[in-house]
Amino acid sequence: MKIVKLTAENFMRLVAVEISPQGNAILITGKNAAGKSSVLDAIMSVFCGKKYQPTKPIRDGEDHAEVVVETENYIIKRTFTAKGGGTVTVSNAEGMKASSPQGLLDKLVGEIAFEPMAFFKDSRDVKKQRQQRDMLMKLVGLDFADIDAKIAGVKTERSAVKTSKETYDFEAGQIGELTNMPTELVSMTELTEKLTEATQLNVKHADTVRRIDAGHKALTSDQEKLETNKTQIELLKEQLASAETKQTEDEKALNEAYAKQEELVTTLEPIIDVTAINQEIKDADAHNDNIRLTNQRKELIKKSAAKSKEFAELGKKMKGLEAKKAEKLAAAKMPIEGLSVNDETILYDNIPLAQVNESMQLRIAVGISMALNPKLQVILVKGNDLDSASLETVCKLADEKGFQVWIERIEESGKIGFYIEEGEVTAIDGKKTKRE
Repeated sequence: MKIVKLTAENFMRLVAVEISPQGNAILITGKNAAGKSSVLDAIMSVFCGKKYQPTKPIRDGEDHAEVVVETENYIIKRTFTAKGGGTVTVSNAEGMKASSPQGLLDKLVGEIAFEPMAFFKDSRDVKKQRQQRDMLMKLVGLDFADIDAKIAGVKTERSAVKTSKETYDFEAGQIGELTNMPTELVSMTELTEKLTEATQLNVKHADTVRRIDAGHKALTSDQEKLETNKTQIELLKEQLASAETKQTEDEKALNEAYAKQEELVTTLEPIIDVTAINQEIKDADAHNDNIRLTNQRKELIKKSAAKSKEFAELGKKMKGLEAKKAEKLAAAKMPIEGLSVNDETILYDNIPLAQVNESMQLRIAVGISMALNPKLQVILVKGNDLDSASLETVCKLADEKGFQVWIERIEESGKIGFYIEEGEVTAIDGKKTKRE
């Protein structure tokens, strides 16, 4: 479906225009601010309504505006009022009037707002590759947001797993491998009890030695007393009887004391050298530390292996998500054969679009616009940046595909297309029109 006739009154910069296009390429020309863009905006507003309606649709000084578009099948009329209101009607030559005109238009109109020249410019800008890719995906209904979010989550998880594994590997490396290590720890409790028992025995031994020394001193003192008594016996005969008796008793007591002393000597325990025990404890500490480090290293290596397995599993999960993206991409209906996307840009025959030659970029941009408008075969092109060769390419595409391409273009000669001057058509392909 194409436009057969366009009339507009008081719309934006337009005073009153009537355009009955001939052929597939319709050039809307004129100087800057003459009203060229208003023609394209009028078409957009008629079909799309408020979705793409300009902020100020009514020409300065007027209180209403009206745009009528006739196609082979329908007559669409849209009015605008100063208070922001307006109406839209869709009818046909048989008198049918749509009960839901905008609903009918929404079914007929594709993505008429898609600007092929803006897409063409972005194709040459490497910095806009991702933005252009996202726009195309949105147009074809291709959404990777859910899968990309899952992939990002898996990547984060894999990064954490990798960090944990590297930490375990580093810690295991710091410990180093201890060879020929026994597996059993030495009992520190038994060694401590052994040390305590030896210390107690040594204390008992010291006490016994002290008592023996005290006994020797006492015996020496008693011996000296006996010698004195003998001298006194000789000098004091009168006390001989009592002295002899006492001597006998003292000798008896001394003999008993000697017997006790000998008995005490026999109970004396030998001194135990604790140096060896202390060395044994020191060696046991080193022994146990080595076993603990060995076990710790084994555990770290075990954890590292587990993280390696986890990392691999996450890798498989990510590949699965990437495969789903590939499936979605394969199932997506691209507007141009050979188009596809990767994570960063649009591809054409697997080549980044920015690396495709400009002529093909232009054909792709216009081709996408055509593919997005299968029912209303009308596309709007802001063609001020088109050189003569590019303009010819667009016109040929319009003829090849049977599309109606409305091209706005600055042209001051008045010899090309519908020439707009002060909001009115003043010439068509160089032939002046009558102005009221």
